[in-house]
Amino acid sequence: MLFVHGFAQSRQSWEAILQGGLARNHRLVAVDLRGHGDSDKPEGDEPYVNGVHFADDLQAVIQKLGLEQPVVVAWSYGGVVVGDYLRHRGDAALGGLFFVAASLRTGRPARTLFGPGMLTNARGLLAEDVETYEAAARSFFDACAARRMDPKLAEESVRTMLRVPLHVRRALLSRVEDYSVELERCGCPMAVLHGELDQVVLPAMSSEVVLPRARSARCMRFSNVGHLPFVEAKADFEAVLAEFVKDTSNARRGATRAV
Repeated sequence: MLFVHGFAQSRQSWEAILQGGLARNHRLVAVDLRGHGDSDKPEGDEPYVNGVHFADDLQAVIQKLGLEQPVVVAWSYGGVVVGDYLRHRGDAALGGLFFVAASLRTGRPARTLFGPGMLTNARGLLAEDVETYEAAARSFFDACAARRMDPKLAEESVRTMLRVPLHVRRALLSRVEDYSVELERCGCPMAVLHGELDQVVLPAMSSEVVLPRARSARCMRFSNVGHLPFVEAKADFEAVLAEFVKDTSNARRGATRAV
């Protein structure tokens, strides 16, 4: 499984999952997107607004690590990265797509698909002043969960956000994208998971954008959960993801036997 994090986060977002029960029977890989975490942070807008770069980055990880038909788990802004991949690389190398509160439409035309956790903090997340940005980052993380999270986790998340340069944040949030066509063309198995209380990416993103276009995608809703289902409901998250991977693997083996 290949895990793709969200806006201004890093591979550390998935730490609890990477160290959890799924690791006993699956190979788990998490990446730092360009401009985030320990990855390079090239200057300018072009490396972030041109989606071909994110597509190439993901393809490079798949090839360099020898990942065979990985299930890509994309959270939040990770949906944009997967959309870029589908647009420029197609789905032939993928075993499945598991969208977690993922954004597949962005920009002003998609404003109604985002909740107050994103909209009220957007200006601060683009602030040049470090104190203003830090305050917005804390407010944003607080809005991610339906209930109060571990203070240590919150602090780690904010520190991760502070590592993302201003030019990266501004470029990412300037993008206006709609991956409806890519979803319609995609033939690999898909699943959509959303917390019913998500106040960052509203559940309508899944129900109104992804599901009507994805072929036979399964949809899962977690009650009393916000934007962090893999943290707020870790055991349930692991269970449904493991089941999805098992089903996609069985489907591939069945197709191979048929051929």
